[in-house]
Amino acid sequence: MPSGLPSAPLAILLAMTACVTAATDFEYGPRPDKPVFDPANVLKPDEFEAVATPIQTIYQKQGVDVMVVIMPDIGKAPPEHVARRFAEEWGLSELRCVVLHVPGHEHTPWVFPSGRLISYLTPSEVEKAVQDIRRHAASEPKDVDKVRTAATESSDILRYWLASTINHSEMIKTESAKIRLEQETKARQWRIATLAGVASVIPLAGIISLLISWSRRRGPGYFPTHTWQPRLGAPHSGGNHAMLNLGASRK
Repeated sequence: MPSGLPSAPLAILLAMTACVTAATDFEYGPRPDKPVFDPANVLKPDEFEAVATPIQTIYQKQGVDVMVVIMPDIGKAPPEHVARRFAEEWGLSELRCVVLHVPGHEHTPWVFPSGRLISYLTPSEVEKAVQDIRRHAASEPKDVDKVRTAATESSDILRYWLASTINHSEMIKTESAKIRLEQETKARQWRIATLAGVASVIPLAGIISLLISWSRRRGPGYFPTHTWQPRLGAPHSGGNHAMLNLGASRK
């Protein structure tokens, strides 16, 4: 897991932080000041501080909320259900995780991440991370080491997911901006090409119009029409129905 992640996403995450107040009917009352709930005092005071202080500092700096709940017994209640109740009632952030530890239970601890940002991840990705954390924590021999390992790795994976989600969101915004820019550029080029085409057609149309006008003025030659007038006194022209008598023919 990456360490020392920048605190820049803190403002983004805190803006999404749910100001959750403890429900009056929650059997365990309001959330304690420290992010470790140990009603049976399974941890010693120094162990308690060793677990609580790091995850509290991370929440204050980066808004990632990890809550450790150590219960002596949960009866027959499903661990996921118990962890979800604590997350809903005591969660302070939209990126949170409850580490539930039941000393002596063969499957302890349980890790339950939740919050709005988790919805951006695939279920298989979340499940794999949870199982890896549980396996590492279960391999520790002492209770304090189990919960400290689970809390530390949960905090790391939440910060990693936070950074990845923000980077992915920024990538989507960048790609969307590129697509819009390309579309605007193509539209601008199309407008320029259209205007250029129209501009080239206008003088061509003018030239064609001039040629048509000129050709009409130079149309085929023709003779003007005149009113027919009889021609008089033209002996050989046959005008005015004149006839010439040449006398009798010789035999």
